[in-house]
Amino acid sequence: MKESNPTDFRAPAGWGQDHLTHFQSVAIQNEFATFVHDPLWQKLLSNISADLSKCCDYASANIAKSLDPSALLLFMTANSHFLASTRLVASGLCLSSHATIRAAVESALYGWYLAVTPGAAQRWYNKPTERRELRKWGNEFKFGALNSVLSETFEGAAAWAKHLHQATIDFGAHPNRDALYSNLTEIDRADGSSVLRFTLLHPCGTFAIMTTKLLVETGMLALGLFGRAFPDADRTHGFVNATVGYAQNLQALVAETTVFGKSPN
Repeated sequence: MKESNPTDFRAPAGWGQDHLTHFQSVAIQNEFATFVHDPLWQKLLSNISADLSKCCDYASANIAKSLDPSALLLFMTANSHFLASTRLVASGLCLSSHATIRAAVESALYGWYLAVTPGAAQRWYNKPTERRELRKWGNEFKFGALNSVLSETFEGAAAWAKHLHQATIDFGAHPNRDALYSNLTEIDRADGSSVLRFTLLHPCGTFAIMTTKLLVETGMLALGLFGRAFPDADRTHGFVNATVGYAQNLQALVAETTVFGKSPN
């Protein structure tokens, strides 16, 4: 397959003329707008993405050498979910992005646990069918149990992971009342009446800011967990230390966004 130049974008004939590609066109234009109008948020996400790519390079180089590649593959999966979430958030699909952000958090935590816990990967693979053993297996590999183990050595990271996981659920990764109404907007009509509109692509607003911040923090969590799971990679690339700088950058960006209604999207 001939490799294309991503900067030389040409829409194929017929693109945008049907319902689906018209929607995709609008979403892509929103991504362009995010890149142009919010370069500082874009830069932060890009820097985190570049570090996550280094994690994937390390994973790729070590999969064949590893006795069990599960942890490495889970971190690569976390990166895939992060990239998918970035496109969703930048295009305005904020509600939908919470499902993939949650998947990124879970993949990173599971990757960390399997990497540092002897025998865990084999137990995870060999899911039992007998009820009592299945309950025991489930008690080990549920999110809360894994996060409890993380808290024994990295209390701050565990509290962070718990917050991110719950926030994604609350804002759309699982059906609930609050998330259900987050896409509804009341539109005033000229005659003084109003109508509710269901918004697929979120415009600039508080929800978009919150979602982008959540995504940044998720990328930072994945980097930190990878660095703790694979200390040799962290010594080379400094993933854990990088999260400190990213946290400071994020704090400054949030502080600059002082007016509700201004959004990184």
